[in-house]
Amino acid sequence: MLVIDDDPFIVDLLTRQLEKKGLKVISSTDPETAYSLAEQNKPDLIMSDIAMPAIDGFTLLKGLRQNKITQNIPLVLLTASDRMADVEEAFKAGAQAYLLKPLDWETAWPKIETLLAA
Repeated sequence: MLVIDDDPFIVDLLTRQLEKKGLKVISSTDPETAYSLAEQNKPDLIMSDIAMPAIDGFTLLKGLRQNKITQNIPLVLLTASDRMADVEEAFKAGAQAYLLKPLDWETAWPKIETLLAA
């Protein structure tokens, strides 16, 4: 699994929670680095924040979908925004799930499990 968020605290928190579930996690606080990490490691799932400085989560997702190596990797977008326009844009861009921060793990984990099993 690849976790991308510009906030190191969030990356650490997500990584620890996912590792507790037995998942191997690679992470980055730099969305530009995420492209190469995804291409080199071909993770089973990518979780990315939307609001990041240089490249936002929507742009990252679109870039990953244009790459033959990463185009089919399921992607979950994370955000504090529950604006319907953001939700619609996420799914239109190809996200498989849209989760609100702070994550409610009782709700989030079943979605993550389903995507990992697909």
